[in-house]
Amino acid sequence: MAKTKLGMKNSVFAISPTAADMVPIMRFFDTKFTNVEDDAMAYIYDPPKGWANLKDCNEFPCTAPLNTLLTFKNTTFSGITPSYASADYQVIANNPGFSKHVPSCVFHEKMNAWTCQEPKLSMIIFESEDPDTLDRSMQPIYTRQLGTGMNNKVNSFMDHVWDGFYSGQLRLSRFPIIVNAPDKSVYDFIFTGSPAKKMKFKLVSQDPDAKMTIRIPYPSAQSRGVVLDGKLVDMN
Repeated sequence: MAKTKLGMKNSVFAISPTAADMVPIMRFFDTKFTNVEDDAMAYIYDPPKGWANLKDCNEFPCTAPLNTLLTFKNTTFSGITPSYASADYQVIANNPGFSKHVPSCVFHEKMNAWTCQEPKLSMIIFESEDPDTLDRSMQPIYTRQLGTGMNNKVNSFMDHVWDGFYSGQLRLSRFPIIVNAPDKSVYDFIFTGSPAKKMKFKLVSQDPDAKMTIRIPYPSAQSRGVVLDGKLVDMN
């Protein structure tokens, strides 16, 4: 990894040190890299343990950094070239419940990240639309891809509200989660709290053919429906 005269490590990409809630997908097209060493492409930090307290993320750190995704298309390299250099590739965080279960991904210790050749790496963003979305706890939520050992543990947003000298104890029930979404992929979303009655889902991907089935075990036997663009989807 390249170093400055002061001995500090340099990387081309990094994420904000305050990105507790969400790191949006970073998408790059027709990028030209010159003299990039193998471990200098990116550095993605682990969520700080200090986030795990009653005024921020509660019992475990917020998980946005672990669900970071950078995607590259039509990339070119010149000069010093990293081992994973190719026209299309992805960089993901070192998520212990996800990254090692994605085919073709390779770990880079100094980057604390993995490089992949999986074009359908995506992000699913879902949130509660119930009236108690700010004061109801559904986390931790475990996302598990059928047929793999994947078990991605995710937290909700940080508590950003202050009431005088005290935190507001209000956290938005929104969950940005990295997924690998090839055709016929099936995910189980396991809630440790009771799932909201009304939830909104959005799949964000660089690949328009990315798709996934989500299964949620509800603790009640009520019937539920799926609405797409304002229209009820028929059962299948």
